[in-house]
Amino acid sequence: MDRELLYRFFNGTASESERISIRKWAEAAPENMQELLKERKLYTAIILTGEREAFTSSKAPVGYKRSYFVRWGQYAAVFLCAVLLTWFVSNRMDRASSIMQIEVPLGQYMNLTLADGTNVYLNSGTVFKYPTAFTGKERKVEIDGEGFFKVTHQENDVPFIVKTSKGNVRVLGTKFNVEAYKEKDQFETSLIEGKVEVIAGDERVILNPNEKVLLVNGKLEKESLYDSSCYSWTSGIIEFNNIRFEDLMGEFEKIYGVRIVINNADLKDNLCLGKFRRMDGLDYALQVLQVDIPFEFQHDFETKTFYIN
Repeated sequence: MDRELLYRFFNGTASESERISIRKWAEAAPENMQELLKERKLYTAIILTGEREAFTSSKAPVGYKRSYFVRWGQYAAVFLCAVLLTWFVSNRMDRASSIMQIEVPLGQYMNLTLADGTNVYLNSGTVFKYPTAFTGKERKVEIDGEGFFKVTHQENDVPFIVKTSKGNVRVLGTKFNVEAYKEKDQFETSLIEGKVEVIAGDERVILNPNEKVLLVNGKLEKESLYDSSCYSWTSGIIEFNNIRFEDLMGEFEKIYGVRIVINNADLKDNLCLGKFRRMDGLDYALQVLQVDIPFEFQHDFETKTFYIN
């Protein structure tokens, strides 16, 4: 499969016919799917190092072919490190405090393993700070965005603390999802396994498995967690159950790094139910929704804007 075509597929600029051909090719044979995943990892590594001009420009400059292969030699080394470290990529480091910072580009998501063995999935548009080594009486990290944590239990029960702008989550050993984007008036923690304590201001709430807590009007409210859709994104799956159309479009903006304009106000309160693979793309997702909800849409590739009518 042509590499430049794959990269257009990854960054959302491929046409609908190109996306369909790539999906058919990937599903035709296991080795094709392996190649797709390999190129996806390399693409993520390249984006996070900040060098992507050769793959986002519509016209190649003079000398492009020669520099193309030189660059790929360099990128191969980046890719190898990314694989061995489970996409352990960072773009900023404060050497005085040994604090690493990762910024996940819009439309992307990634996975990394911390020094204590804790596994973390980071969703699109997330900023994550963590130490190169955990010392002292706490294991503390900071997140602005969404992350799914599989925290490693330690014999001396050193607590693991996830700090956000709206509240903190304190755990010993567990699996949970945290969503707390600074620009959104939302803070939510969902517990899959173990036990966590959620702290916001003077409030403290203990969560047991299959429970979640939300910050509503400055107060923590606990609810039952009825389905696993809150963390399906870690497997490249987008799942939604009875979510408002307008809210779903907001999620799509975050997931795919695009802008969505809803011109028909009557569509906003429609409830949506569905499940599909993230790699299928936004055009495909909207086509699936059209089966139950009557609307039309246009995709402006230049501005990365979808218009819903």
